Amino acid sequence: MKTRLYILFTLLVCGSQIFGQAHYKDMIYSNVSISTVQYSDTFAQSMDIYQPVGDSSCFRPVLILAHGGSFINGTRADDNAVVTLCNNFAKRGFVTISIDYRLGNAINMALDSTYAINEVLKSIGDAKAAVRWLRKSAYTGNTYRIDTNFIFCGGNSAGAVLFMHYIYIDSVNEAPSALRNIIINNGGIEGNSGNPGYSSEVRAILSLAGGLNVPEFVGPGSKPIAHFQGDQDNVVPYGCADAEQGAIQVRLCGLSACDPIYNANGVTHVSVVFPGDGHVPWQSDASKMTKVDTICANFLDSTNVFPAITYCALANGINDVTDGKDVTVFPNPAMSQVNVSITNMAAYTTIQLVDGLGRLVQEKPVTTYINTIERNNIAGGVYFVRLVKKDGQTVVKKVVFE
Repeated sequence: MKTRLYILFTLLVCGSQIFGQAHYKDMIYSNVSISTVQYSDTFAQSMDIYQPVGDSSCFRPVLILAHGGSFINGTRADDNAVVTLCNNFAKRGFVTISIDYRLGNAINMALDSTYAINEVLKSIGDAKAAVRWLRKSAYTGNTYRIDTNFIFCGGNSAGAVLFMHYIYIDSVNEAPSALRNIIINNGGIEGNSGNPGYSSEVRAILSLAGGLNVPEFVGPGSKPIAHFQGDQDNVVPYGCADAEQGAIQVRLCGLSACDPIYNANGVTHVSVVFPGDGHVPWQSDASKMTKVDTICANFLDSTNVFPAITYCALANGINDVTDGKDVTVFPNPAMSQVNVSITNMAAYTTIQLVDGLGRLVQEKPVTTYINTIERNNIAGGVYFVRLVKKDGQTVVKKVVFE
């Protein structure tokens, strides 16, 4: 009987997309956990990893983002647009990433265009190492339950400039000679920031006030893009001009120059102009940030067919889970209530009761070492107590209500 139950529930839970039709487009999760890892041992660069609390999907799409700051300042945690997108897309079921990258010196950036280009190329190498780190993690245990077929990128301001060059410079040979030499000196098209041997491929880009040194980097077959910009932007010029109101002697071409190139090459894209606005108007206007966020979600949803959701933690929890030794569920079988004892209470945030089809029955915060879940008239049968840790990982225990 136990064997038949195991097979039945495995088929139900992991065999089809029963619930989750709103995954990846609507914000279906309430809370997000954030953990920090170092992705480049070479240059000691780190990323914040945002995960939806309570999600037990086996494989999840990834959105990796880079902050603004003119390549001279800013961090992964202080760019409002990036933090907002990371939180909102995690609530949609993505694993979202905010990266730091190497920054340059402001005076040198202004005085030496070669130095400025070199700093941008370093940051691109860092971003590629971050994507490779994600694949390395997925192929060596997949702690963050990443679907490596669905990795997307994007950024705000400088972060968008970074990722536009990342995604549209396909080879060293297509770059102008001066740029080609700088790319080679920074480790080639993949950079030298670490995690070699893994792909840095991404599927599409979200560009918030980004631009390209050469719009013609975009060609037939180029990756899809959602591109946002104010038409009075002169930090990343809306047309083609030197960056930072001419203070940086490096040419950048924004949305008005790139949009015709997207159209001419049949690139799947959404171009969103903010009339009368300058640089990154969504940073200080919540309604404009909501507009950007919603269009980004719709864009990724409409241009991708995400795979059916499989509930990994639940499938692994059909038989009694032997890890999570700091958690005990009793009595089991239970009649009217079940107690959940946690010896390492500080490591956990949430307790959930989930049925065999992955539906959330109850949820409550971890507030004490022994937490009680009332039956509340639910039908008898097999359920799962799922405990969510502060780092987003889960421990699952089977319980039977008689």
